[in-house]
Amino acid sequence: MESYVKRLSPWVLLPFLVVRPLAAQTPDSTRRDSVRTLEPIEVVGSIQPSAGPTVGSGVPARVTIIGEEAADAYEPRILSDVLSQQPGISLYDDLGSPYKLNVSTRGFYASPVVGLPQGVSVFLDGVRQNEPDAAQVNFDLLPMQYVRRIELLSGTASLTGRNTLGGAINLVTARGRGPIGGELEVQGGSFDTFNGNGSVSGITRGGIDYYVGGGYNRENGWRQGTGAEQYNGFFNTGRLADTWGISLQGFGAKSYAEPAGSLPESVFDVKPDSNLTTGDFDDIDLMQLAVTGYRQLGTGRGSFRLYGRRSTAERFAVNQGGDPDALGTSRNKTLGGGLDYRFAKVLGAVILGVRLGADGSVNDSRIELFEDNAKFGGGQDRTTLVESGSWDAAAFATADVTVGRVTLSAGARLDHVRIPFNNRLDPSADTVSNYTRVNPKGGLGVDLGRGFSAYGSVGQNFRAPALIELACADPDRPCVLPFALGDDPPLDPIIATTYEVGATWARGAALLTASAYRTDVKNDVFLFPNENEITGSTIEGFFDNLDRTRREGVELGASLGFSGGHSVYANYAWTRATFESAAEIFSIREESGGENAVEPGDRLPLVPEHQVKLGGSLQLTARIQVGVDARYVGEQWLRGDEANETEPLQGWFAADARVTWTAGPWEVSGLVTNLLNEHYANFGTFNVNQGNPAGPTLERFLTPGQARAFRLVIRRNFGARGAEERGPDLD
Repeated sequence: MESYVKRLSPWVLLPFLVVRPLAAQTPDSTRRDSVRTLEPIEVVGSIQPSAGPTVGSGVPARVTIIGEEAADAYEPRILSDVLSQQPGISLYDDLGSPYKLNVSTRGFYASPVVGLPQGVSVFLDGVRQNEPDAAQVNFDLLPMQYVRRIELLSGTASLTGRNTLGGAINLVTARGRGPIGGELEVQGGSFDTFNGNGSVSGITRGGIDYYVGGGYNRENGWRQGTGAEQYNGFFNTGRLADTWGISLQGFGAKSYAEPAGSLPESVFDVKPDSNLTTGDFDDIDLMQLAVTGYRQLGTGRGSFRLYGRRSTAERFAVNQGGDPDALGTSRNKTLGGGLDYRFAKVLGAVILGVRLGADGSVNDSRIELFEDNAKFGGGQDRTTLVESGSWDAAAFATADVTVGRVTLSAGARLDHVRIPFNNRLDPSADTVSNYTRVNPKGGLGVDLGRGFSAYGSVGQNFRAPALIELACADPDRPCVLPFALGDDPPLDPIIATTYEVGATWARGAALLTASAYRTDVKNDVFLFPNENEITGSTIEGFFDNLDRTRREGVELGASLGFSGGHSVYANYAWTRATFESAAEIFSIREESGGENAVEPGDRLPLVPEHQVKLGGSLQLTARIQVGVDARYVGEQWLRGDEANETEPLQGWFAADARVTWTAGPWEVSGLVTNLLNEHYANFGTFNVNQGNPAGPTLERFLTPGQARAFRLVIRRNFGARGAEERGPDLD
């Protein structure tokens, strides 16, 4: 059968206008090397509302740019290492591995956890990294060693495509920038951590730039029976001229991680390094190839992007004694691309910028699930074999009108998403879901003078339900989670409408930013309890739409630089994420009499209401710099207590420190995370502790934050890159 869902917003009649907004480029709480204007070539891959020197690609928004030096200060292994100090960003550890952290912004998530609703888009040079089967993001595969800049767009972004309900993150990678040079880096530290990577880059006499790198990372983990190992390789090459250019990029990565999961509170309090389910593993890999290009066409510029991605995953979850274990394998293939044309005209006192574009992708997903009974003396039984040849296509139009100090912005994007469900174990149960929607956005930016600017905007975006949600959405024909999926009726698309205002004051080395927002969400997807007992399932629930939820908040940032290379910053975020419709949400607490019946105003789980972050760096001498970062993350409700009936997770505080010594091409850094070795929980849910000596007991299950860890980093630059570091020493 085929079901069809179509949603066209009445805002489709808005004029397709969008400008280079004065308040869109508001680097927030970043280091002093953050960029405010982009090189013209980067119109191909940037997601910023102002993606070029003259023509915009979006509407006023809160945009944070983290430059290369700022990101390198954290010596990041995964993206969350850099984002943890940004306003409104919170992290939590669902799986019990520092390489598998969930990133939350404004009450929406980007996560490696399959099945968690995803509301944040992640890009690498403009290529979407959310996987097509469940929109999850495998952060441990992203090539952080080769990232030059990170763009963080907060709030609903209509023009970046589906899934951008709460924000978008784009990683802009490095290119060759001059004569041949290279870099070698070695890291070592606590828990047998070792990391080695290197790169070579430059530009040939013929004008072809190149950047090639590779790396290896491993650690044993601070919790029992855990560890991780990753490999990666990366290259960028091309020729980029003033009027035309073409570029080829490729990377591959493989990651094997052994997570530990959460702990019963009785164990968490006395032995937080325990692991109750030793044997869990995630074995994933990714290969990606992308070609981008641009050419001057008349008074405008056209650009294109073609890319292919292939990822595979094998995940094994050890369940507690009475339940069989679960094995899942998946394979995703994607072929996609896009076209873009933009131009600007001066019409008397009016500056007009126009952008037109289209993009799309074709995906091939395959999912197998097995019930593993080895611990009971049995074998593996395949319960699910699903294939989905999904595809999506989109077109968008935007324009900017600037008159004096005022910029009027608006635009819209039309998306169509088709998601087939082909059940290879029962072909008679095949289904197809279709979603079509127009998402508009409009706003106003004003340059108030004396360093002040302000903006206001309103916009929409949507998320098509993930394949795993569509396959477990029928209370009358329940799927056996986590072992099996079935053919189920379609879910409605999730629609987010965001209203936002913001202001910036920039004067010299001082920067103040503020934004306030409200996001109304329709048709959010949650797991609801199933009244019928499901034989063999560890989760008795099904996915369905909830009428309304809401996210609202305030984000404040301040940074100040001093002569001599010193700097300080402070950020604050207040986030309130609430249910706005009554419902009964699935929770294992029901087995002990808890109904988990939410009412309007109840808080969504794992969204801290208050966050305070501050820090700074001090240039002690010409060669030595020290820095410290501290953060307080407030209380948050546990997953499984959406009705807010029990005690929330306590707020926690953590601090990190670093010191860097440089001498010519050499750089040596020492980093300490969780400097005070605080004992805290950054994730909580409920489960039955089957190993309790007094008998199976329902308990809070908590994930402990990473214990104190130290890393030593030694870096050596060669050739042109070493000369660039040495500077005047060459004379």
